[in-house]
Amino acid sequence: MRNKKIILFILLGLLVNMTIDAQGSNFLNQLRIGFGAGANMAHVIDLEAYTVFEDLSGASYENSYSTFLQNVGNQYFVQLEWFNDFIILALKPGTYTYRFSKHKEIIFSNETVEQETPYLLRYITIPLEARYSFDFQRFRPYAGVSAAYSNLLGSNDASNQTFIRPKFTAGAVAGTYIDLRYVILDLNVGYHSGLHNITNKTDRFASGSGATFAQNDIRLNDLQINLSILFSLQKQKHYSNVECFY
Repeated sequence: MRNKKIILFILLGLLVNMTIDAQGSNFLNQLRIGFGAGANMAHVIDLEAYTVFEDLSGASYENSYSTFLQNVGNQYFVQLEWFNDFIILALKPGTYTYRFSKHKEIIFSNETVEQETPYLLRYITIPLEARYSFDFQRFRPYAGVSAAYSNLLGSNDASNQTFIRPKFTAGAVAGTYIDLRYVILDLNVGYHSGLHNITNKTDRFASGSGATFAQNDIRLNDLQINLSILFSLQKQKHYSNVECFY
């Protein structure tokens, strides 16, 4: 937690410092604005399981979460970038929605009862990414790091109340820009660790009516794939088409 805060503060400090340095140049020509959307897949890491009751017979119960490829969510965001040579800082505030489910199996003497609890968590998230890009004219691949702060939106679902609302997350990103002269496409892939879904211990057993198992301690990582459309205030310098001069 402390390390993730430090990463976010470093990125914010870098943004402020580069902004100050850019005052002597044409700052607006180093800005790109746009919007993007994408899909995510939640990676649920079960840290410790809890149950409402104990089976005195010693029978084992299945208590698992849905797998990585089943947990498809989405995100929609505004993208603001400042770039200087090969360094790019990208701010991507928006709504990020994550889906996963928990499967419980209870074995009684004459029957087996299965329960499925779906979770849908919506966050207002402010990610900040620091990227280093490589110039191949129309294509500019990049790699970098990211940090974000998120706040869980309210929900009437009792099971969602078992999560702590605010938390930092950090991760790595990679992708490429595709320069279309006045419009720039940004294809981005990122993996984020320690997402903001550690169980709230005071509400561990407030998992909704009919739920036999309490909420586990979990960490929710995620893989994101995004496509953004950016508009630059300055015409890009590199083009692959041949120009004729008379």
